[in-house]
Order: sequence, then structure tokens, then C-alpha cells
Amino acid sequence: MTKTIRIIFVALLFSSYSAHASVYVGSKLGLSAIDYNQELDSGNTNEDPLMISDVYGGFGIDIGWISDTNQYRIFYTLEQHDAETELYNDNNRLMMKTTDSISQHLISAEYLFLPQRHWNPYAGIHAGFHQRETVDSQNDFYSFTSSGFTYGAQTGITGRIGKHFTLDFGMRFSVLQSTAKNKKEQSSDTLKITNNMLTVVYFGANYRF
Repeated sequence: MTKTIRIIFVALLFSSYSAHASVYVGSKLGLSAIDYNQELDSGNTNEDPLMISDVYGGFGIDIGWISDTNQYRIFYTLEQHDAETELYNDNNRLMMKTTDSISQHLISAEYLFLPQRHWNPYAGIHAGFHQRETVDSQNDFYSFTSSGFTYGAQTGITGRIGKHFTLDFGMRFSVLQSTAKNKKEQSSDTLKITNNMLTVVYFGANYRF
């Protein structure tokens, strides 16, 4: 992974000279929520699909280039989102304890509307790949792994702090196209998870070379 990031950075550095753009690197912190459908088929009984939303803490790194006019930027993002959930019954007994992680590899393109201002609103689109893994320490039946295509849009505002530094405040909406299905051993019970939407609210800092 580190080697891949280095190759991307070097490629962007060389391409920036011919594209009239500057290379930059950045990092992000934020909160995210994933909406997904959980459907349980237990023998001859089918439960209605249950819509669930889990909240995560996340971080990411960006490598890309921004035009010399400060009007558009294209970048690669590596992100990781993690959450831990505990479910207790009425007797305060632990019934379920899960650790959940989502990783994303994205390519984004953004247009900045006010390139001459210190605070510059932007909007853009992105596409890439995601992988989600949920591990239940109490019951393997509720553990699963899914992966698939990601696409969506984002908006926010960036502010210049001196010649090399900028700050980012934004929100991203990503459609996750993936489904996972588990079947309990020695049983007809099946669990189907369909990922729908990942919403991320983030704060970031960038360094421009």
C-alpha cells in the first residue's frame, strides 16, 4: 500500500508541470454513518428488511493536484472508518458485540467556485472501491465481509492559510453497491446485508507543494 501511494505521488508530481497545477497532500478526520438493509430468514419465517444506520469515526489521506488558478482539483483518497457496537438485553447481559470497519479507495474531481477568495466553496464527484468487514465476537452468524463499487458527490468549503496550507470542511454522500449473505451452519437461517449509503462529515488540512 505504501509503495502504491509513493508511485501515485511521484506520478502526480511530474504531471503537475505539464498540467499547470501543483501537487498537494492532505489528511482528514470526521464522522460517518452507513445506512444498510438487514434481512433475516429463519427457517420458514421471513422478517421484513430492517433499515439500520451505524455511526463511525474515520480518517483519510489525500494525494492529488490543484490547478494554478485554484479552480479545480483531482485527487486520490484512502479512507478508513471504524465503529464498535454493544447490544444488551433487559437483564443487562451482553448479547452482541461487533467491530465494524469500512475502507475506501476513491478518485475525486472537484470544481472550486471562488478561486480568488480565501474561503472557496466547492462541489465534486467521486468513484472508487470499498470493503466492509463486521465481526461479532458473540456470534459468527452476524459476521460478514462485503465489497463493491462506490460512487457519489461531495460539497464543502476550503480556506487558505498562508501560501502552502489550506483547511477543508465538507460532506460526502457515497452509494455503496455491495451485498453480503451468511448461512448458519446446520440450519436454514440466512442473513442478508445490503449496503446503501455512506455519509461522511469531515475536517481536513492540506499542504500544497
